[in-house]
Amino acid sequence: MLPGATHAKPGGLPRSLLRGASLGSSLLRGLVCLVGLVLIAPGLQASQGSGTVRLGGRDGWDRAASFTNLRLVPGWEGGEDIALDEGALPVAGRVDLLADFDGTLEDQTGNYRASPKGVRLVGTPRRRGSAAAGFDGTGELVFYPRPGALFAPRQQPGSFSIDFWLYPNRVTQGATLFRWKGALLEGQDPVLQTIRLEISDRRLHWVFSHVLVRADRGGLEPLEEVRLSARRGLVPRVWQHHQLRYDATTGQLAYLVDQVPEDVIYMSESGREEPGVFSLYFGHDTGDGILLGRGFEGALDEFRISRSPGESFGRSSGHVAGAEPQLSRYSGSPGRMITAPMDLGGSGARLLSVESRVQTPGNTDVRGYYRLADLVVSRDAPEALPAEWNPLPLSGMIKGDERGRYLQLRYDFLADATREESPRLQEVRIGFDPVAPPAPPRIVRGTPVPGGVRLEWSAVQHPDLAGYRVYFGERPRSYTGSAGVVSPLQVGAEQTITVRGLEPDVPYVFALESHDRHGQAGPLSREIEVRAGREGEQ
Repeated sequence: MLPGATHAKPGGLPRSLLRGASLGSSLLRGLVCLVGLVLIAPGLQASQGSGTVRLGGRDGWDRAASFTNLRLVPGWEGGEDIALDEGALPVAGRVDLLADFDGTLEDQTGNYRASPKGVRLVGTPRRRGSAAAGFDGTGELVFYPRPGALFAPRQQPGSFSIDFWLYPNRVTQGATLFRWKGALLEGQDPVLQTIRLEISDRRLHWVFSHVLVRADRGGLEPLEEVRLSARRGLVPRVWQHHQLRYDATTGQLAYLVDQVPEDVIYMSESGREEPGVFSLYFGHDTGDGILLGRGFEGALDEFRISRSPGESFGRSSGHVAGAEPQLSRYSGSPGRMITAPMDLGGSGARLLSVESRVQTPGNTDVRGYYRLADLVVSRDAPEALPAEWNPLPLSGMIKGDERGRYLQLRYDFLADATREESPRLQEVRIGFDPVAPPAPPRIVRGTPVPGGVRLEWSAVQHPDLAGYRVYFGERPRSYTGSAGVVSPLQVGAEQTITVRGLEPDVPYVFALESHDRHGQAGPLSREIEVRAGREGEQ
């Protein structure tokens, strides 16, 4: 549980907990209590004369200066919450087509042109990011390859993989999830080529027609059909990850669902893992492109084609070798947010509380830290203050005399082992006592003395008073001192001082200020003019 927060019971919050002076009654609107929700603890209200700073909710996160592996999501009170980044698939390396459907149906690599027909972006259901592609059974999405794409005409593609997330609202017999067409003209007679992923008998089947070929004296001899079938049936309203892999080195063609092999074949004479006599060949363009979702009802997300086979595995053991593809929603890497330095008004400001509203589903966690300093030493948020991070206490109430002008907060976001849930930071409220600097003293009198001036003033009442300073000069509001005497003069807690070394008969102007033990100084007092006395005069 995040320090400075408590778990709420279902059924609502006591109204007394929502009556902070800076929030008012607006907190009562739209508040939903869930099991596992972590709420602000009592003591949220700052005492009279204290200050408050609020982050999150309708106030937003403008003070958040550094985000690592985090993003903003629609959240509490109509504002935005901070949550772990779901980690979009990279558009780099050997990725040939990437449609993540986050705001667009287009291919992010630029290798294909999208042509949607009745397909729209939907926020629910979605597997990753902000949206998925929604199909209602009548629409389809087509990607037309540009020159150089993997599925461009007359390509011998080598190793590749196709993977995507699928969410069927219902299992539609005969629906085509994927289809590519080509024309093989290198043999004696023209032959139509297809790669299809179809729903039949409540299962998905990959069908390769005349795509796997071998050379002979008459040209290219294609295999009429190669089929890979899922052993398990489709599950309605559940996200599943589907992947087709072809490894040109071993001749392995494999179909996996949620990283579990469903069917594996080898394009070799022996049917084992060795260089095959057949290889994939994409013939001439028929103008049909890559079709997705014909007759399908549901959602598709994170569709990707890569020029690599993924990881191969032995047919007998089914063991997947090497690094496995990431199927979880989150990477497992922690997230971190650091605020910009927040000015509490002066070096004497005392931090009273840091209270946080978070959600920590499952075994996720959010951990908070703070630090205080009187100087900002860097524009880089992690290095901005010359102070160590301190854990936020469990109560959210800062014990002891923690003072400083600038405050920074840091929150670390931790996923759990499933990597399917994210903790959320919804709001932070900071309570502090700005501790106003002491008031200026009132000069009671100024008296000429031989070679100087004697000043007397009234005492200033302040709990942290450290002393007074005397400013003087020869012109009004110009306190540059005099020859041999420096301005200002430091005075302790005394209420009188004799300034000597001044020129006789010369008028001098004086003003005083009070300062506290934190270095804060109040405004200058009313100015007084006094002429320095002659030597020998009493």
